[in-house]
Amino acid sequence: ILIFSFYFLIVLLSVWQTEGNWQPWLERIRIKLPFIALPIAFLGLPRFGDREVKGLLYFLICFLTVVSMGVSINYGLNFEEINNQISRGKPMPVPRNHIRFSILVGVGIIGGIYLVLEQYYYKNKIEKTGIKAMTIFLFLFIHVLSVKTGILCLYTALGVLSIRYIYSSRRYLMGALLMIGLISIPVISYLTIPSFKQKMRYMHYDLTQYATGNGEAYADAGRLTSLKVGWEIFKSSPIFGVGAGNLRAVVNQKYKQKYPGYVEPLMPHSQFIYVLAGMGLFGFSFFLVALFFSLFYKKAYQNTFFLGVYCVFITAFVVEHTIENAVGVGTFTFFLLLLLNHLFLPQNIKRLS
Repeated sequence: ILIFSFYFLIVLLSVWQTEGNWQPWLERIRIKLPFIALPIAFLGLPRFGDREVKGLLYFLICFLTVVSMGVSINYGLNFEEINNQISRGKPMPVPRNHIRFSILVGVGIIGGIYLVLEQYYYKNKIEKTGIKAMTIFLFLFIHVLSVKTGILCLYTALGVLSIRYIYSSRRYLMGALLMIGLISIPVISYLTIPSFKQKMRYMHYDLTQYATGNGEAYADAGRLTSLKVGWEIFKSSPIFGVGAGNLRAVVNQKYKQKYPGYVEPLMPHSQFIYVLAGMGLFGFSFFLVALFFSLFYKKAYQNTFFLGVYCVFITAFVVEHTIENAVGVGTFTFFLLLLLNHLFLPQNIKRLS
């Protein structure tokens, strides 16, 4: 539980670098407060057993299914208009932020697979069929939704879980079929799902514009440029970074100097680059300890759902600054604390070892 405070402390300890404008630093502190508050809250809660955790996952899958059906119906009713939006780089309309929503759908799919493997049902065995159906629906839906971050996070998690299955079961033929499926499904999706096809075509066009130096108005080009800017800032202050509160101002200045064509300067679109630029190698070392300690503590990675969720979030950290907003911090912290609370019951520690 204490390790979660590292996410907060690396921002707090950058206070000495703040020069004059305290508002950005205080904003970072506010966003990171759940890394202190939520662990304390979970310390005051009883341990959650199998029934509570799996019941919560069951509710999550049902909730995501209902919401996703609403998004799908809206897509069907406005098919041409939404496809046209996607072809111009706009996301499919969803509640709140499309990236956060797609990551949550990915977590839900991993949760559904876990419940299927555990043969879970709440009251009647017929529910097992419903859980399978909802999991398959969500898997199909995330391709229709066509948010690259969510799809990448999901496939990374499924790939890691498949490799672990091959290693532990020694069922190489089944493992090979799983890997072939993971490779072929995106190809099939491109050929059969209009929204997915439009998204892939736009991404190719976007990256082409970036390669020719004309990416100022395009999303993926902006993300790649933000990574370059973040890396340049890190190289200029590699030990302690420029400070969490100063990063926005330094990013704006760097864009003005080197990339004046970009109207809206983006913060580094990777949590890893974000921490390196803001807190340097000093803060980054604490960040890595906080990120990976929980995964390896008492072999927690041996739990299928825990490993899958971790893969989803680590992948999100590669392509997004996931925990630099309240929703990302809340989602990441809640799932990890819930699972740590559950996994380290005495009987579960025995199962993990």
